[in-house]
Amino acid sequence: ALQKSCLLFTKMYRLYILHLALVLSSILKANGETGNGALRLIWDNQYSDTQAWSSGIVQIYYGGSWGNICDDFYFSSDEADVTCHQLGYTGSSSFGTTSSITQYGTDGNATLIEDVSCSLGTYLTLLQCSVNAQYSSTCSNDNSDLVINCYTTRIWNSPYPGQIRLTGGKYSNQGLLEIYCNGQWGTVCDDLFGATDARVTCRQLGYNYYYTYDSLPQRGDESQSIWLNNIYCSSSTYNCLSSCNSGSCTSSSITNCVHSEDITLDCCEYPRCLIKKCLLTLLTVL
Repeated sequence: ALQKSCLLFTKMYRLYILHLALVLSSILKANGETGNGALRLIWDNQYSDTQAWSSGIVQIYYGGSWGNICDDFYFSSDEADVTCHQLGYTGSSSFGTTSSITQYGTDGNATLIEDVSCSLGTYLTLLQCSVNAQYSSTCSNDNSDLVINCYTTRIWNSPYPGQIRLTGGKYSNQGLLEIYCNGQWGTVCDDLFGATDARVTCRQLGYNYYYTYDSLPQRGDESQSIWLNNIYCSSSTYNCLSSCNSGSCTSSSITNCVHSEDITLDCCEYPRCLIKKCLLTLLTVL
């Protein structure tokens, strides 16, 4: 009788775990495909997954869905510049609302944040600024959605040694990790690369956490050099890879790595992206 009870318990437990896995999978699917704080530009309800556009209606991925940013009293040239920095451009040439700049249409998405206030226009990402997710009724319609026109000059067009960027992703917060060394952009090998190193890398890019690393399909071109390997960051409070062991440019390309080992990253803003990371971890365990 005891053996039968144990078998029944094991069977019920497995069914429970399977049900939990299905629930978690549906939550992840509903919550989207990237980390909290990602931005994208919309034209007539369409977005470019090649990040080719430098203007349009700005949408933010916040709290598990894509939605709009209200252009209210607080939004000024500093906030517009930071928005363009996150999208990979040097700054904003102009900004307004869908009621004042009409060529991009409207998107029908809900407003997710307002009262965006950046103390510095040199920030790299919008959620480095203060925002309010409890928006007012004046921001509840499509007429107040933020529209932005960025300069077409990329922030990495005049790079400095040790500058990093993410390329090839759907959004500017994800993609292949590249670093500028010895006059050219190259990749980073994933040997010894872990969670702390991923967080430091995202901090250098203006985000405070990572959503995933080494999970995206992008890889470097065979003609590219691999500049870094065996990175070890002893603290996640570092703001730059150069503070880590083996985090500075080498004089020549790494020869004991291949491009199938190139690091990819998806950066995000804590704490909201941590919830999705926990769900992903549970799914892995299950």
